[in-house]
Amino acid sequence: MSSQVVGWPVWAGVIAKDLEAQRRFYRDSMGFKEIWASDSAVWFDLGWPNLFEVIAQSTQPQYSAPRYQVAFAVGDIRVAYAELVARGVKPLTEVDGEPRYGGYWCYFEDAEGHVFGITQRLGPPWPARQDRAGA
Repeated sequence: MSSQVVGWPVWAGVIAKDLEAQRRFYRDSMGFKEIWASDSAVWFDLGWPNLFEVIAQSTQPQYSAPRYQVAFAVGDIRVAYAELVARGVKPLTEVDGEPRYGGYWCYFEDAEGHVFGITQRLGPPWPARQDRAGA
């Protein structure tokens, strides 16, 4: 494996105290196209494979405080996860996700405690979801 494990960010998110206020801001003020929503998150399409997500603050370590976060693209998330851990990068979560969510992801901390993720996107663009919002 080369020394570079991750690629350019393909996901950015905001951990929000007020999910609905942030949803309206990014949809109505910023003009982002909403493609899915739940009680805890909203997805905005920024052109495949780029996704902007607003996530409700929770007790999960990757969503514990209001902030912006990014996730970097990887080809094989399990290989990249193992390589980062072997290099001493602190994981916050295990690999999560599945094809119906468009890929897999997990979270880490950098040297100063900033949270970032890695993600393996699966095609084609944003699979149809049965629980998709009508926006």
